Amino acid sequence: MALGRLRMGWRASLLAMAILVVLSATQAFAADATPLDLSYDLTLGGLTIMSFEFDVRTTGDRYVVDFSGRTRGMLSLLGAGYVVSSSQGRVLADGTPEPEVYVSHSDGNEGEKRTQIRYDATGPAEITAIPAPGADGESLTPILPDTLPGTRDLLAALYAFAAELGKDESCVHEMKIFDGRRRFDLNFTGRGREIMVPEGDGFYAGPALHCHLDLVRIGGYSTDPSKFLSGNDAEFWLAHVLPNEPPVPVEIVFKGRLGLMHARLAQIQHGSEKRGSVAPKPQSAAVTPDVDNPR
Repeated sequence: MALGRLRMGWRASLLAMAILVVLSATQAFAADATPLDLSYDLTLGGLTIMSFEFDVRTTGDRYVVDFSGRTRGMLSLLGAGYVVSSSQGRVLADGTPEPEVYVSHSDGNEGEKRTQIRYDATGPAEITAIPAPGADGESLTPILPDTLPGTRDLLAALYAFAAELGKDESCVHEMKIFDGRRRFDLNFTGRGREIMVPEGDGFYAGPALHCHLDLVRIGGYSTDPSKFLSGNDAEFWLAHVLPNEPPVPVEIVFKGRLGLMHARLAQIQHGSEKRGSVAPKPQSAAVTPDVDNPR
Protein backbone atom coordinates (compact mmCIF):
# COMPACT_ATOMS: atom_id res chain seq x y z
CA MET A 1 0.00 0.00 0.00
CA ALA A 2 2.77 2.43 0.91
CA LEU A 3 4.65 1.74 -2.34
CA GLY A 4 1.53 2.45 -4.36
CA ARG A 5 1.12 5.78 -2.64
CA LEU A 6 4.73 6.67 -3.34
CA ARG A 7 4.32 5.84 -7.03
CA MET A 8 1.23 8.06 -7.25
CA GLY A 9 2.68 11.02 -5.33
CA TRP A 10 5.36 12.15 -7.78
CA ARG A 11 3.04 14.49 -9.71
CA ALA A 12 2.13 16.39 -6.55
CA SER A 13 5.81 16.72 -5.73
CA LEU A 14 6.55 18.06 -9.21
CA LEU A 15 3.83 20.68 -8.78
CA ALA A 16 5.29 21.87 -5.48
CA MET A 17 8.75 22.07 -6.99
CA ALA A 18 7.56 23.98 -10.05
CA ILE A 19 5.96 26.57 -7.81
CA LEU A 20 9.16 27.35 -5.95
CA VAL A 21 11.61 27.07 -8.82
CA VAL A 22 9.63 29.52 -10.97
CA LEU A 23 9.82 32.08 -8.19
CA SER A 24 13.57 32.29 -8.53
CA ALA A 25 14.37 32.14 -12.21
CA THR A 26 11.94 34.74 -13.49
CA GLN A 27 13.42 37.54 -11.41
CA ALA A 28 16.74 37.42 -13.22
CA PHE A 29 15.14 37.19 -16.64
CA ALA A 30 13.11 40.34 -16.14
CA ALA A 31 16.28 42.34 -16.85
CA ASP A 32 18.75 39.81 -18.31
CA ALA A 33 18.26 37.23 -21.06
CA THR A 34 21.26 35.17 -19.96
CA PRO A 35 19.86 31.79 -18.86
CA LEU A 36 19.59 31.21 -15.14
CA ASP A 37 19.91 27.45 -14.66
CA LEU A 38 18.62 25.89 -11.45
CA SER A 39 18.75 22.23 -10.42
CA TYR A 40 17.06 20.74 -7.36
CA ASP A 41 17.01 17.32 -5.73
CA LEU A 42 13.97 16.10 -3.79
CA THR A 43 14.50 13.67 -0.92
CA LEU A 44 12.26 11.48 1.21
CA GLY A 45 13.82 9.97 4.33
CA GLY A 46 17.27 11.01 3.11
CA LEU A 47 16.89 9.26 -0.29
CA THR A 48 16.82 11.26 -3.52
CA ILE A 49 13.65 10.46 -5.46
CA MET A 50 13.34 13.32 -8.00
CA SER A 51 15.33 15.95 -9.87
CA PHE A 52 14.14 19.17 -11.50
CA GLU A 53 15.33 21.83 -13.90
CA PHE A 54 13.98 25.18 -14.93
CA ASP A 55 14.62 27.66 -17.75
CA VAL A 56 13.24 31.12 -18.57
CA ARG A 57 13.89 33.08 -21.75
CA THR A 58 12.79 36.59 -22.73
CA THR A 59 13.28 38.27 -26.10
CA GLY A 60 11.87 41.75 -26.48
CA ASP A 61 8.29 41.56 -25.28
CA ARG A 62 8.11 37.74 -25.50
CA TYR A 63 8.64 35.16 -22.76
CA VAL A 64 8.97 31.37 -22.62
CA VAL A 65 9.00 29.47 -19.33
CA ASP A 66 9.99 25.78 -19.40
CA PHE A 67 9.95 23.31 -16.52
CA SER A 68 10.97 19.66 -16.43
CA GLY A 69 11.25 16.99 -13.76
CA ARG A 70 11.82 13.26 -13.53
CA THR A 71 11.92 10.53 -10.94
CA ARG A 72 15.25 9.21 -9.69
CA GLY A 73 16.66 6.48 -7.49
CA MET A 74 14.19 4.41 -5.51
CA LEU A 75 11.15 6.03 -7.10
CA SER A 76 12.43 5.23 -10.59
CA LEU A 77 12.78 1.58 -9.62
CA LEU A 78 9.15 1.53 -8.49
CA GLY A 79 7.99 3.30 -11.65
CA ALA A 80 9.63 6.06 -13.70
CA GLY A 81 7.80 9.31 -14.29
CA TYR A 82 8.45 12.69 -15.86
CA VAL A 83 6.74 15.96 -16.71
CA VAL A 84 7.57 18.77 -19.14
CA SER A 85 5.60 22.01 -19.21
CA SER A 86 5.87 25.30 -21.07
CA SER A 87 4.14 28.68 -20.94
CA GLN A 88 4.55 31.24 -23.75
CA GLY A 89 3.22 34.73 -24.29
CA ARG A 90 3.85 38.48 -24.13
CA VAL A 91 5.48 40.60 -21.43
CA LEU A 92 3.58 43.84 -20.88
CA ALA A 93 5.28 47.18 -20.25
CA ASP A 94 4.98 46.77 -16.47
CA GLY A 95 6.66 43.33 -16.59
CA THR A 96 3.44 41.35 -16.23
CA PRO A 97 3.26 38.21 -18.40
CA GLU A 98 0.20 37.71 -20.60
CA PRO A 99 0.03 34.00 -21.50
CA GLU A 100 -0.98 32.90 -24.99
CA VAL A 101 -0.47 29.15 -24.78
CA TYR A 102 0.38 26.60 -22.09
CA VAL A 103 1.24 22.96 -22.81
CA SER A 104 2.14 20.07 -20.51
CA HIS A 105 2.95 16.40 -21.01
CA SER A 106 3.54 13.84 -18.26
CA ASP A 107 3.83 10.08 -18.06
CA GLY A 108 4.26 7.60 -15.24
CA ASN A 109 2.37 5.07 -13.16
CA GLU A 110 -0.76 7.21 -13.33
CA GLY A 111 -0.65 7.08 -17.13
CA GLU A 112 0.13 9.60 -19.83
CA LYS A 113 -1.52 13.01 -19.65
CA ARG A 114 -1.44 15.86 -22.16
CA THR A 115 -2.85 19.33 -21.64
CA GLN A 116 -3.04 22.52 -23.67
CA ILE A 117 -4.60 25.91 -22.92
CA ARG A 118 -4.93 28.79 -25.38
CA TYR A 119 -5.81 32.22 -24.03
CA ASP A 120 -7.71 35.30 -25.12
CA ALA A 121 -8.02 38.67 -23.36
CA THR A 122 -10.25 37.27 -20.59
CA GLY A 123 -8.38 34.06 -19.77
CA PRO A 124 -8.54 30.43 -20.93
CA ALA A 125 -10.36 30.21 -24.29
CA GLU A 126 -9.53 26.74 -25.64
CA ILE A 127 -8.75 23.82 -23.32
CA THR A 128 -7.55 20.37 -24.38
CA ALA A 129 -7.01 17.62 -21.78
CA ILE A 130 -6.20 14.05 -22.86
CA PRO A 131 -7.53 11.93 -21.27
CA ALA A 132 -10.39 14.07 -20.01
CA PRO A 133 -10.48 14.62 -16.23
CA GLY A 134 -12.61 11.90 -14.64
CA ALA A 135 -12.28 9.58 -17.64
CA ASP A 136 -10.99 6.88 -15.29
CA GLY A 137 -14.27 6.99 -13.34
CA GLU A 138 -12.96 9.01 -10.40
CA SER A 139 -15.42 11.53 -8.96
CA LEU A 140 -14.02 15.08 -9.13
CA THR A 141 -15.17 18.38 -7.69
CA PRO A 142 -16.66 20.62 -10.41
CA ILE A 143 -14.82 23.54 -12.00
CA LEU A 144 -17.43 26.25 -12.42
CA PRO A 145 -17.09 28.39 -15.58
CA ASP A 146 -17.22 31.63 -13.61
CA THR A 147 -14.04 30.65 -11.71
CA LEU A 148 -11.88 30.61 -14.88
CA PRO A 149 -11.77 34.26 -16.09
CA GLY A 150 -8.64 35.98 -14.86
CA THR A 151 -6.75 32.76 -14.20
CA ARG A 152 -3.29 31.96 -15.54
CA ASP A 153 -1.36 28.76 -15.94
CA LEU A 154 0.98 27.97 -13.07
CA LEU A 155 4.18 29.06 -14.83
CA ALA A 156 2.80 32.40 -16.05
CA ALA A 157 1.24 33.19 -12.67
CA LEU A 158 4.48 32.53 -10.85
CA TYR A 159 6.39 34.59 -13.41
CA ALA A 160 4.16 37.52 -12.46
CA PHE A 161 4.68 36.86 -8.75
CA ALA A 162 8.45 36.67 -9.20
CA ALA A 163 8.49 40.06 -10.91
CA GLU A 164 6.86 41.55 -7.82
CA LEU A 165 9.05 39.58 -5.45
CA GLY A 166 12.15 40.93 -7.17
CA LYS A 167 11.03 44.50 -6.42
CA ASP A 168 10.44 44.32 -2.67
CA GLU A 169 11.32 40.73 -1.59
CA SER A 170 7.96 40.38 0.13
CA CYS A 171 6.35 36.93 0.25
CA VAL A 172 2.79 38.26 0.48
CA HIS A 173 0.86 37.43 -2.69
CA GLU A 174 -2.28 35.68 -3.98
CA MET A 175 -2.82 34.04 -7.36
CA LYS A 176 -5.55 32.23 -9.30
CA ILE A 177 -4.42 29.12 -11.21
CA PHE A 178 -6.01 26.84 -13.78
CA ASP A 179 -3.73 24.18 -15.29
CA GLY A 180 -6.26 22.63 -17.65
CA ARG A 181 -7.31 20.00 -15.11
CA ARG A 182 -7.49 21.69 -11.72
CA ARG A 183 -8.54 25.10 -10.45
CA PHE A 184 -6.75 26.29 -7.32
CA ASP A 185 -5.46 29.39 -5.54
CA LEU A 186 -2.01 29.90 -4.06
CA ASN A 187 -1.60 32.25 -1.10
CA PHE A 188 1.87 33.31 0.04
CA THR A 189 2.78 34.88 3.39
CA GLY A 190 6.02 35.81 5.15
CA ARG A 191 7.67 34.16 8.16
CA GLY A 192 10.60 36.54 8.64
CA ARG A 193 14.33 36.15 8.12
CA GLU A 194 16.45 33.26 9.40
CA ILE A 195 19.99 31.89 9.21
CA MET A 196 20.32 28.70 7.13
CA VAL A 197 22.86 25.93 7.71
CA PRO A 198 23.60 23.19 5.13
CA GLU A 199 21.63 19.96 5.54
CA GLY A 200 21.56 16.82 3.42
CA ASP A 201 22.68 17.64 -0.12
CA GLY A 202 22.24 21.37 0.43
CA PHE A 203 25.25 23.66 0.23
CA TYR A 204 23.94 27.14 1.11
CA ALA A 205 24.72 28.73 4.47
CA GLY A 206 23.66 32.24 5.45
CA PRO A 207 20.64 34.56 5.79
CA ALA A 208 17.36 33.63 4.08
CA LEU A 209 13.78 34.87 3.79
CA HIS A 210 11.30 32.32 5.18
CA CYS A 211 7.99 32.15 3.29
CA HIS A 212 4.83 30.07 3.65
CA LEU A 213 2.54 28.76 0.88
CA ASP A 214 -1.12 27.75 1.26
CA LEU A 215 -2.90 25.73 -1.44
CA VAL A 216 -6.67 26.30 -1.78
CA ARG A 217 -8.34 23.56 -3.85
CA ILE A 218 -11.32 24.91 -5.83
CA GLY A 219 -12.21 22.35 -8.50
CA GLY A 220 -10.96 19.32 -10.40
CA TYR A 221 -9.86 17.39 -7.31
CA SER A 222 -11.07 14.05 -5.99
CA THR A 223 -14.24 14.26 -3.92
CA ASP A 224 -12.49 11.90 -1.48
CA PRO A 225 -9.97 13.97 0.55
CA SER A 226 -8.10 10.80 1.55
CA LYS A 227 -6.87 10.59 -2.06
CA PHE A 228 -5.08 13.95 -1.92
CA LEU A 229 -1.43 13.30 -2.69
CA SER A 230 0.01 16.24 -0.79
CA GLY A 231 -0.79 18.59 2.06
CA ASN A 232 -2.23 22.06 1.78
CA ASP A 233 0.90 24.07 2.54
CA ALA A 234 4.67 24.30 2.19
CA GLU A 235 7.60 26.18 3.72
CA PHE A 236 10.45 27.61 1.67
CA TRP A 237 13.50 29.79 2.11
CA LEU A 238 14.85 32.35 -0.39
CA ALA A 239 18.46 33.55 -0.35
CA HIS A 240 20.98 35.49 -2.45
CA VAL A 241 23.25 32.61 -3.51
CA LEU A 242 25.11 34.33 -6.36
CA PRO A 243 26.55 37.86 -6.05
CA ASN A 244 24.42 40.63 -7.54
CA GLU A 245 21.60 38.19 -8.30
CA PRO A 246 18.00 38.01 -6.99
CA PRO A 247 17.12 35.50 -4.26
CA VAL A 248 16.37 31.88 -5.17
CA PRO A 249 14.75 29.05 -3.17
CA VAL A 250 17.49 27.16 -1.30
CA GLU A 251 15.20 24.77 0.56
CA ILE A 252 11.55 23.70 0.27
CA VAL A 253 9.67 21.51 2.74
CA PHE A 254 6.19 20.09 2.22
CA LYS A 255 4.17 17.13 3.44
CA GLY A 256 3.58 14.11 1.21
CA ARG A 257 1.56 10.99 1.98
CA LEU A 258 4.65 9.18 3.28
CA GLY A 259 6.16 12.05 5.24
CA LEU A 260 8.05 15.31 4.83
CA MET A 261 9.65 16.01 1.45
CA HIS A 262 12.81 18.12 1.36
CA ALA A 263 13.93 19.84 -1.84
CA ARG A 264 17.33 21.52 -1.77
CA LEU A 265 19.18 23.59 -4.33
CA ALA A 266 21.83 21.35 -5.92
CA GLN A 267 23.27 23.79 -8.46
CA ILE A 268 22.81 27.34 -9.71
CA GLN A 269 24.46 28.97 -12.72
CA HIS A 270 23.98 32.36 -14.35
CA GLY A 271 26.51 33.24 -17.01
CA SER A 272 29.98 32.55 -15.62
CA GLU A 273 28.80 32.46 -12.01
CA LYS A 274 28.17 28.97 -10.66
CA ARG A 275 27.69 27.33 -7.27
CA GLY A 276 26.55 23.88 -6.24
CA SER A 277 27.06 20.69 -4.32
CA VAL A 278 30.41 18.95 -4.66
CA ALA A 279 29.00 15.86 -6.39
CA PRO A 280 27.59 16.44 -9.91
CA LYS A 281 23.88 15.78 -10.26
CA PRO A 282 22.18 14.03 -13.20
CA GLN A 283 19.93 16.55 -14.90
CA SER A 284 16.84 16.47 -17.09
CA ALA A 285 16.56 18.75 -20.09
CA ALA A 286 13.84 21.38 -20.04
CA VAL A 287 11.99 21.00 -23.33
CA THR A 288 8.84 22.38 -24.83
CA PRO A 289 6.22 19.62 -25.07
CA ASP A 290 4.01 19.22 -28.12
CA VAL A 291 0.47 18.17 -27.27
CA ASP A 292 -0.06 16.62 -30.70
CA ASN A 293 3.28 14.80 -30.68
CA PRO A 294 4.44 14.63 -27.04
CA ARG A 295 7.39 12.37 -27.75
